[in-house]
Amino acid sequence: MPIDSKIPAGFTQLADVVGFAEANGPWYEKIENGRLVRGFLAGPQHANSLGIVHGGMMAAFLDSAMGSTVWHVLQRRAVTMKLSLDYLGPGRVGEWLQAEGEVVGEDEHMVQVRARLYGRRHDILTGVGAFALLSRQRSVKPRG
Repeated sequence: MPIDSKIPAGFTQLADVVGFAEANGPWYEKIENGRLVRGFLAGPQHANSLGIVHGGMMAAFLDSAMGSTVWHVLQRRAVTMKLSLDYLGPGRVGEWLQAEGEVVGEDEHMVQVRARLYGRRHDILTGVGAFALLSRQRSVKPRG
């Protein structure tokens, strides 16, 4: 079955990704009811030695989705300062996994985000994070 047929309707592949997202993608996003939802199809490259999705991969994916939530809500770039996670169950290879976050607090320097990563049948990972807001003038460094 082609990979495109496993991607839920409404999701578009992230373009111009670099670094971790490029090496561990493709990743997809959509806006649903005003909220950013990010997803990926878990493949063998995401598995640990037990054959399930590596916890570090899921943590990094959720962290990235939380940062993108900050951008979507506040139009500000942010970096993770603190991340607290609770693993609730395994992610399985071949499963579509998606994450969504919610800004739950903010001031002029910091943002707090609550998020979850889930599959078709159950929640897999929940987290809360504190993100430092970067200067509005800070640009993304070009690849090269």
